[in-house]
Amino acid sequence: MPDKEPIILPPKYYLDYFNYLIEFVTEFSGHLLGDVGENFIHCYKQLDENSQCTMIRMANRKGEYFRLSKFSYEEIDNIGQCIEELIENDFASLDPPIDPLLFNLFTKNELIKIFPDYEFQKLKKDEILEFLAEHASTEDYQLLSRKETIIHFVRQEEVDFLKLLFFGHNHGMMTEFVIRDIGNIKLEDHEGRTFKPWFDCHEEASAIFELSKLNRLIKELISFGLPEEVLDLISPINWSRIINYRNARKPANRLMLRLGEYFEKSGYFQEAITYYELAHQHPGRERRIRIYNKLGMKDEAIDLASFVLEKPYNATELTFAKDFLAKTGARTLRSTTERIKQGLVVEIESDSNKRVEQLALVYLEDQGYQGLHSENFLWRGLFGLTFWQELFDVSSATFHHPLERGPSDLRSEQFYIEQEPSLREKLKTFRSKKQLANHLTETYYSKENINNPLVVWHEDLLMAVIKAVELLPLKGLKKVLLEMARNMKDHSAGFPDLFVWKSKQYHFYEIKSPNDHLSAQQLFWLDFFDTENINADIMRIKYL
Repeated sequence: MPDKEPIILPPKYYLDYFNYLIEFVTEFSGHLLGDVGENFIHCYKQLDENSQCTMIRMANRKGEYFRLSKFSYEEIDNIGQCIEELIENDFASLDPPIDPLLFNLFTKNELIKIFPDYEFQKLKKDEILEFLAEHASTEDYQLLSRKETIIHFVRQEEVDFLKLLFFGHNHGMMTEFVIRDIGNIKLEDHEGRTFKPWFDCHEEASAIFELSKLNRLIKELISFGLPEEVLDLISPINWSRIINYRNARKPANRLMLRLGEYFEKSGYFQEAITYYELAHQHPGRERRIRIYNKLGMKDEAIDLASFVLEKPYNATELTFAKDFLAKTGARTLRSTTERIKQGLVVEIESDSNKRVEQLALVYLEDQGYQGLHSENFLWRGLFGLTFWQELFDVSSATFHHPLERGPSDLRSEQFYIEQEPSLREKLKTFRSKKQLANHLTETYYSKENINNPLVVWHEDLLMAVIKAVELLPLKGLKKVLLEMARNMKDHSAGFPDLFVWKSKQYHFYEIKSPNDHLSAQQLFWLDFFDTENINADIMRIKYL
């Protein structure tokens, strides 16, 4: 079969993509733009097409400064005139501020020639940049500008805000359009779908945009700054104003955990507790319990651990709380260590060329079993194929733009809250294993190779899910799928490594080498399988 002809994009493909993004945001999220966003779009549309291309090239490149002599694109006519138009319309400037990033535009050899008095010959470029950042004078910056005309793109924030409204975050890349159009991915059809704005109001979008900038700034500062300097920066921030927005919780949680960890490692324990308290996800409460315990605040630690026991964020946090309370004498509970000791012990010859799961599978095949290293791909694939319609339904699934590969709320609590009735209704339609197997087979062949965040189109996928349906109790299998939906973020992982069968017998095995440990999520699924009469256990490997 001849190779497929490569898809060649038109020279100004990026202009088409950016114009599409603007029109899409205007149609579906126009109320979120605000005056600044609306003004940017108005001014952009007044530009000549080649000037628009020049602006987009600037926006899509790294950094906000460019050397005029290095800024050239074949498809853009008269780029010098385009830059003049951008300057006239306040999109760019030839008067950059004093910023150490300007030096990074030049090679080491160029910097040596520009600043011969500094004797940079024996230094690496990073060392030169560090020196100039600390010691460069106003005259040094002026000398730099005399050597090279530097363009400053001054509308990056407006472009980034538009991307935020389209992608829902600030690391969205326009290359997603390229990946789609050159055929690297095959997306589900979105015809007839009404796309939902990411944010409820302009204030929420602005707060999340501000949060993303703070995140970058804080990340940079904590890499080399002192705790006092970090506190000076963040103390005036009204965090409650930002993190109370629904869509700010996820990025805010990550930032609060980063700050908590930073202050904890720096020995600022009270500050660490403060920011861990603001993080409504694991491991914020675990870290607080550990700090309380370290500071001798036993009652506070036990009270918080007891609360976690009642309302855990995930299995890892639950297991920690159980083990912590057991150590304090508050109660005696099973831990991952105790469960792993109960596992089947198998002696196998070591082979450095094979993973322990491969060795275990060969051992089981010698016992007459067939099987595969299924781990998470079997269960994710089973979920994705079973609930394909619910995941992509044009009337109920949450999508914000046509490049999304799955519903945006899949890994949030909201997914189960919104979709539980339809998921349960779908499972009720499968009154027999044959009905479910037929549904999986039909979905597999009708959707093959279409991107689904849960489905890996592995050659063994269909065989594996059909075999699971054939051998597992149907009731238990349905319970597993619902439990996955309840917390897809955590419960789409941690499944046993191997799925093996012999005639009508089957077994799932979590394989552990001599120095391997059982994670809390793995323990969760082993316990869950036990309650649903699904055969699963730990196989502990000892090397001969």
